[in-house]
Amino acid sequence: MSHYFTFAKIGLIRTSRLSLSFILVIAFASTLFAQQAPQATIAWNAGSGAIAGYDVYYGLSTGNYTTTVNAGNTTTTTLQNLSSPTYYIAAAAYDSNNDHSGFSPELVIDLLTASAGAGGTIAPSGSFFQTQGASQTFTITPSAGYQIAAVQVDGASVGAVTSYTLSNIRASHTISATFSAQTTQYTITASAGSNGSISPSTAVTVNFGASQTFTIIPAAGYQAAGVQVDGSPVGAVSSYKFTNVTANHTIAAAFAPISIYTISATVQGSGSISPSGTVSIASGKNQTFTITPAANQKISGVTVDGKSVGEVSSFTFTDVAANHTIAAAFASNKRRAAATVRISGSISLSPVADAGPDQAVKSGSTITLNGSNSTDTASGIASYKWTQASGPPVKLPKPSAPICTFKAPDIAGGKALAFNLEVTNKAGITGKRFLPGKREQRR
Repeated sequence: MSHYFTFAKIGLIRTSRLSLSFILVIAFASTLFAQQAPQATIAWNAGSGAIAGYDVYYGLSTGNYTTTVNAGNTTTTTLQNLSSPTYYIAAAAYDSNNDHSGFSPELVIDLLTASAGAGGTIAPSGSFFQTQGASQTFTITPSAGYQIAAVQVDGASVGAVTSYTLSNIRASHTISATFSAQTTQYTITASAGSNGSISPSTAVTVNFGASQTFTIIPAAGYQAAGVQVDGSPVGAVSSYKFTNVTANHTIAAAFAPISIYTISATVQGSGSISPSGTVSIASGKNQTFTITPAANQKISGVTVDGKSVGEVSSFTFTDVAANHTIAAAFASNKRRAAATVRISGSISLSPVADAGPDQAVKSGSTITLNGSNSTDTASGIASYKWTQASGPPVKLPKPSAPICTFKAPDIAGGKALAFNLEVTNKAGITGKRFLPGKREQRR
């Protein structure tokens, strides 16, 4: 905040050929930091005549100016680092020959310092200068929940006032304000329905800004059905805390019988689920199940209420509000034996049936029968026919195609699969190849 003070027009003593008159003004902004000294800004109206510039003089006693500030050819300057409570200031103009006018009438300024404790403010605040003979009003404002405890001027109490005016200032002054928390009290009214209680259960008096906790206690066989604060639901909580109380409040609790639900836990295969069987659980509670496979077994799947939740090792029902089922299935984790299918044959009469090289594959993998390398030098291949000769039966999806694929069956090692490849050329001549296959066990 800046302060401005205007003085009457004055005529300076004429020296040499200079003649001017001006108005002297002082302005000051509050300090930003406690360790920074205040400053004062001096401003004046330009004088008449051949003025080249202005000097400002100041000191700690009347007529005794120990410091000079040259303002140049401007009509304002700032006096820095003013650490004393009172300063005496005058100004003079000078021409190009450095001839000076006489001093202006002396200006006296006094330091005012305003401070406020926690819980409120004072305005203006900080340290600033005011001219002697002027007045300065301060406004004291408490924060919410606080009240003015005291105001002191130069260390003497002036009461718990909301404003104070320093009139006809003639010296440096201090003003300070302190605040205290209000002692306003509010009432929180608690109530509980049947089959339970709330503690504390009566109307509770709470100081402004304080806190109060209430505990909701259901009777045996009952649970909190809902809690309302000031008429709005906050859920079926077991406790509620009012914080920074600034108004009256109400809290009400209702109760209902505890509902019991069941979760049926079963297993298929070698393994366990814990807990198992039919598990009873109260409404709103949680229940965790742990799934553990037996030795050489693995979890192959877990279903909850008939829907798969993956091969999980545990599952938690949360906030139970209905009956449920959980089932765990297990399977062997041994590696299946590998199978080797060998396809071979000998050259027959024209056309030549060629079933490709032998193959070794694992059970369950895809086998490809490839007769596309069969040849006929006479008229060309017209048709293909794959048939199974021996071994566990498999379904060939495209037996009349040159390339036919199928999945290796899951059988014990050592069994053989055999297929016939029959090719016919355009002349109707058929060539055959008997294709034995052998399944070998891999570990």
